Amino acid sequence: MGVPRTAAIEYPYGRLLGQVGDKAGQEQVLLETLSVLENARRPGELRNLEFTWPEEPKNAKWQPPEMSPLIKMYLEEIRAARRG
Repeated sequence: MGVPRTAAIEYPYGRLLGQVGDKAGQEQVLLETLSVLENARRPGELRNLEFTWPEEPKNAKWQPPEMSPLIKMYLEEIRAARRG
């Protein structure tokens, strides 16, 4: 089973709507995505969104400064399971 329609964007992993705190830019990406989903004419249609990341994607800092509580709990469970 394929994807019914896709709006693709060349943004770094974890930043699909844009830069943190850029409300206007995020809103533009979201509205354009909704337009693609609304106006797709056939199953499997793919449209690339014409947005450009303002820096080299490899330089984007997408990791938060602290580990999320869920990831921390998951890692603690793995460590406990390894200890037996």
